[in-house]
Amino acid sequence: MAKTFKVSILTPDRVMFNGDVSYLLVPGGEGSMGILPDHASLLSTLSPGSYELRFEEPGKSIFFKTKNSGFIQVDKNIVSILLDSADSLAINAA
Repeated sequence: MAKTFKVSILTPDRVMFNGDVSYLLVPGGEGSMGILPDHASLLSTLSPGSYELRFEEPGKSIFFKTKNSGFIQVDKNIVSILLDSADSLAINAA
C-alpha cells in the first residue's frame, strides 16, 4: 500500500499546489470526502468549502477555503482538482 499520492490543484490561471500528500479532505458535491492512498477511482463535483492536505511528516498540513466550485478526479494515486478560480483561495501551512 502506498503511503502518499500525487495531488494537483489547478485553476485556469495557475497551479495552486502540486505535490505528494498522505490525506486529502475536500468538499464534495454530496458532502465532505476523505481521500487516502490507493483510493478507488472517482470523478465528482466539488462545492465551495474547506480543503485539507496532510503530509507524511507529522503535524504538517495545508488548509484553505474557497468560494468556488470545481471537479475532482482520482485515478491510480493521482488526484487532479480543477477549481473555477482562485479569487478567495489562500493556502496556509500549519
